[in-house]
Amino acid sequence: MLISKRSPRTSERFSSRFGDGAPGDFPLRQYLRLREDLGVQAMHTCLTALMAVLLLVFGRSLDGLFQAHGAHLSPWYRRMVWVAILLLALSVLRRLCYKVVELRQIRRDMRELRADFRQPGDDDGADGDCEHRGRGTGR
Repeated sequence: MLISKRSPRTSERFSSRFGDGAPGDFPLRQYLRLREDLGVQAMHTCLTALMAVLLLVFGRSLDGLFQAHGAHLSPWYRRMVWVAILLLALSVLRRLCYKVVELRQIRRDMRELRADFRQPGDDDGADGDCEHRGRGTGR
């Protein structure tokens, strides 16, 4: 049977371990996905924290504008702006908390997969020792 891009695989003899992505099939693949996802989520968490800080800095600058140019305005305008800024900042901080929880879950999953790697005899029945350890040294 020819296997090419044109001929689909019809035999189970050539099934791929990358096939369906089921959790138990190939733990290294899940680990690599989690490692990539950890980097992306860490960057997103940093950007979310930066957004919260920038919102507070923006609120301070608006407060300075109200102090410098809003002497004739009602003080409630200033208070309403602060309430809006604080609500937005709290919303961003809530997202930040969820991101941190998600990062912790990813790290936990990575630890579990690494523990699966360290268990001896997963696939080939080996006892955990490398087969090539004594080769080429004359032992």
